[in-house]
Amino acid sequence: MPTPDPLYSRDLVAERFSVTTGLLLRYEKRGLVHTSKRGEIEGYAPSQIKRIWTVLSLQRDLGMNLAGVEAVVKLREHVDEMHAHLNLLACRLRDAIEDGGADAEP
Repeated sequence: MPTPDPLYSRDLVAERFSVTTGLLLRYEKRGLVHTSKRGEIEGYAPSQIKRIWTVLSLQRDLGMNLAGVEAVVKLREHVDEMHAHLNLLACRLRDAIEDGGADAEP
């Protein structure tokens, strides 16, 4: 059984990114990031750490407000979903071609 990803506490993440825990809570309330909970331990998974870094970069480096960040993050998620869907369709098409179109109607 694979080892689950580590969880990093809100306090530790805030310290490492030089932000307040209140800012991280604001991100959570807006749905930009979320914590995971395992038993008594609550924290951010590595994927959420990357997402926090993205949000902070958009704000700090590009000067985006949270509404703009939300739009970019949602658009990015949509593009990722479309990419996964296109990959699935490409695999199905490849399989159909390799099968010689056995499932195709005459």
